[in-house]
Amino acid sequence: MIKLTINGNQIQARKGETVLDVCQREDIYIPTLCYQKELEPYGGCRLCLVEVKGWSRPVTACTLPVKDGMVIETNTAFLNKLRRFTLQLILSEHPHGCLICDKQKDCAQYQGCIQKSAIVFGCKFCAQNNNCELQRLVEYLGVKEIPFTFHYRNLGVERFDPFFDRDYNICILCGRCVRVCQDVRGAGILDFHHRGPLTLVGTAFNQTHIEANCQFCGACVDACPTGALKQRYSKWTGPVEKVIETTCALCSIGCAINLNVGNNQILSSIPGRDKICVRGRFGIAPLVHHPKRITSPMLKKDGRFVTISWEEALNFASAKFTEHKGKVGIVFSPQLSGETIDAVYVLARSLAGNNITTSLNLGETFRPINFKKLARGSIFIIINTDMVSDFSPVLLKLKRQLKNEIKFIVIDAIKSKSTALADFWLKPNPAKETDVLKILLAQKKMRNNTGVSDQEIEAAKNQLSGKKIYLLYNRTNVGTLRVPKSVQLIPLSSHINALKISNIGVGCSLEDLLNNKNIDCLYLIGLAPKLNRGYKTIIVQDYFMPTFDFDLFLPAATFVETDGTLINIEGKTKPLQRAIGPLGNSKPDDWIINEIRKTVKIDTKTAKPRYKMKTIRGILKEVTTSKEYPLNLIVRENCYMYRGFPLSQFMKGFERLRQDACVWLNPELAKKMKIDNSGKIMIVGKNFNIKMRALISDVVPEQSLLVFYQPAMGVVTSQPVRIERIKK
Repeated sequence: MIKLTINGNQIQARKGETVLDVCQREDIYIPTLCYQKELEPYGGCRLCLVEVKGWSRPVTACTLPVKDGMVIETNTAFLNKLRRFTLQLILSEHPHGCLICDKQKDCAQYQGCIQKSAIVFGCKFCAQNNNCELQRLVEYLGVKEIPFTFHYRNLGVERFDPFFDRDYNICILCGRCVRVCQDVRGAGILDFHHRGPLTLVGTAFNQTHIEANCQFCGACVDACPTGALKQRYSKWTGPVEKVIETTCALCSIGCAINLNVGNNQILSSIPGRDKICVRGRFGIAPLVHHPKRITSPMLKKDGRFVTISWEEALNFASAKFTEHKGKVGIVFSPQLSGETIDAVYVLARSLAGNNITTSLNLGETFRPINFKKLARGSIFIIINTDMVSDFSPVLLKLKRQLKNEIKFIVIDAIKSKSTALADFWLKPNPAKETDVLKILLAQKKMRNNTGVSDQEIEAAKNQLSGKKIYLLYNRTNVGTLRVPKSVQLIPLSSHINALKISNIGVGCSLEDLLNNKNIDCLYLIGLAPKLNRGYKTIIVQDYFMPTFDFDLFLPAATFVETDGTLINIEGKTKPLQRAIGPLGNSKPDDWIINEIRKTVKIDTKTAKPRYKMKTIRGILKEVTTSKEYPLNLIVRENCYMYRGFPLSQFMKGFERLRQDACVWLNPELAKKMKIDNSGKIMIVGKNFNIKMRALISDVVPEQSLLVFYQPAMGVVTSQPVRIERIKK
């Protein structure tokens, strides 16, 4: 251990620590602006200056490694004078009228000085008021005046991208947003523009964040010490009263998140111990408090839905389950709590037998990912999976565990965001991805008709020699893969609890259950699939009304309104902690199911059915085009779905980001067919036809279309199609 003296106190430190690290651990306050724990310190703001005995000038504590015998002062009059001067320089380019006003204590109540500073300059009209690092520093250092000419940038607030606003008039150029985007997230969307007083933060060529392929993870917003970057949804929702740590249920990774709660509302969700994605950062609060969410039981009477009590709702459900006992089909979402899934299986024993299924794409048993056992210097093959858009927290864990000593080979006909991080991108013809994989891993030379040249495959194959090989893939996009034993499969799923359900199994596939003519009563828990026929009774348990006809709606509480557990792709049990009470008259899923069990006469001696692992086909299918159907329809799983509906259906930000309700087509094809961007087209297949809005993009190969998995519209598998332009 290293011994040093700070402000007259003997303190022990560890080798490799900086003076700032030691002071923060010992609760010795040193002001900072550019410093953030997960970033490499660089001493940019100069506010963390300290004096070291025997040194001629102050040095930055964030970059100063500790040494044995050091004698350090952190809070002298000379240091605070230097800090005040530095902060005054920073504030000369930041609206500061309210920061140095001598009447600010009474301003919130009387606003007596509003004429002194324009409203857009005032702290009381900033969304970051009372949570601003500049306010705390001005108070700590006692800044009363700014002796420099104020320079206002006079920039417009940028509101043209989803999720957050950017007001660079109050940016202090600390660089935290730029560095967290580049060094932590590896996205590289933000950087500094120009020099001197013209310096600004922005994207390359002033593109919008969507055009620059921003992940919208929100890391820049969380890093900002002022109100320059602010989440749009929670901008004016009020102060945070408490913070609840829980688990995000919007995908299979189960990231630890913190929920900011105020006035019995979820104000926002921010990263906890894990790095999170756009779904967990910006999707939770708007989902919980969406105006279309139904929070009272509803029963169809005389052709219209009326609000009823829980007693009436449970009695209706129990009566129908008893009436149709043995002819009940249960379809449940994997994105329920573990306790709810257990309750579903118990209920199914007596009511449904083997007529129980889920939307999860099952095949061989899912294996938990053990990040700690991954070998450094490995090669990762990614096939038909967008790791950046769909599984960015997994990607970050891989890079962190392997110290960035990692190479990627991407096999994909689509130009996904994963191709930008690839060392080799093998771009085959559509539906030939698995053939490329076989050739790549084969010991002997194989016939190649994939559209990828032998030279490209050979160059990629040379990288595999002597390396541990991992294969990352979304099973829904690929199906079941057979590879040599030396290759370790890492199947990914967009659904939480995939490991739990794959270990239990289901009674039948979703397709088989919906085609079973012996089922008279359908119980849909968190899923609303496309129904092929009518049923005597349909009971829906969810957040939102489905589009098809049904009889009873049971309003479920969201995962932030309940306690429970989830199983993530690492096989870890992750806790759900209730942050707010269930809204309206909604109830937790497991409470609803257990109350139904109490009122339905269930034979507890009924033998537990032996569920089997039912293989549900992947949506990758080799397409043979013809004159009638000359185009390849490529279908990919939509990993931005929760409990059966796309997030874009209810949140405009996700609609702009994902464009998952569109059909994507190549510019050359659009030009040939005279199709405009956002124009309506008809997709015609052998057994279906649907109308969709066109999105022209070069990510799609020529003579191909890309759509996201849309079971409610009948789009479930790749197939040959043709398109017809719909005239306005």
